Amino acid sequence: MTTHSKLIQWIRHHKMLAVLAATLLVIGACKAAELLTPAKEIALIIGEPWKDMQARSTAEIGPVYEGRHWYRQPKQLSYMRFADHQYGFITPPAKFFTVGFDDKGNIDGVRMSPQVEPLQLQQALNVILDLQTQWRNAGWLLTDPEEPAYENTKEWISKIEECRSNATFWHVPDKYQIAVGIACYKDQRYPNEKRFMINFSMGRPWYEPWKYNFPLDQSKPY
Repeated sequence: MTTHSKLIQWIRHHKMLAVLAATLLVIGACKAAELLTPAKEIALIIGEPWKDMQARSTAEIGPVYEGRHWYRQPKQLSYMRFADHQYGFITPPAKFFTVGFDDKGNIDGVRMSPQVEPLQLQQALNVILDLQTQWRNAGWLLTDPEEPAYENTKEWISKIEECRSNATFWHVPDKYQIAVGIACYKDQRYPNEKRFMINFSMGRPWYEPWKYNFPLDQSKPY
């Protein structure tokens, strides 16, 4: 009996295993293709018409629902380029990435985890440190906590490791606001180690502590 005949006979007697093996091969090939395919770009500005974002972006994203507040997700793995000429920045590719719109068809917010899988602590912290550098260079202001933002220090690493790091808030006065934080995540693929997810939200200012009687630094241009 030839090797080919033996293989055919084995497949006939082990149909379920053969189907499972073929399925795993297909899934593996799809994941490999996804990792090798460059991420597309969603380029947007908060408040602009949805169609302007669609025209500017390389990623595909569906149309708005007329007269409704809702959201859409890019159809391909994508990163975000915030396209404001003064306050722009770029995120890493995000597996979870939604863009919201209002009842007039304008962009009103973004929610994402700027990563393609749960990250190790230092990896997640490095993503936020890079984003903070971009925000500072572009003129965004840290509003809560006043200082420090996320830092590569023992204190911050301890807070993240113990799942007690709070979100930090950044804003451009009367225009935009960002909330970002790191949360613990249980990844079944790595049962013996902690993984972390970055939570990122962006929109018009919604949390404005400088309007209340908080002990903020009066020398800062809130």
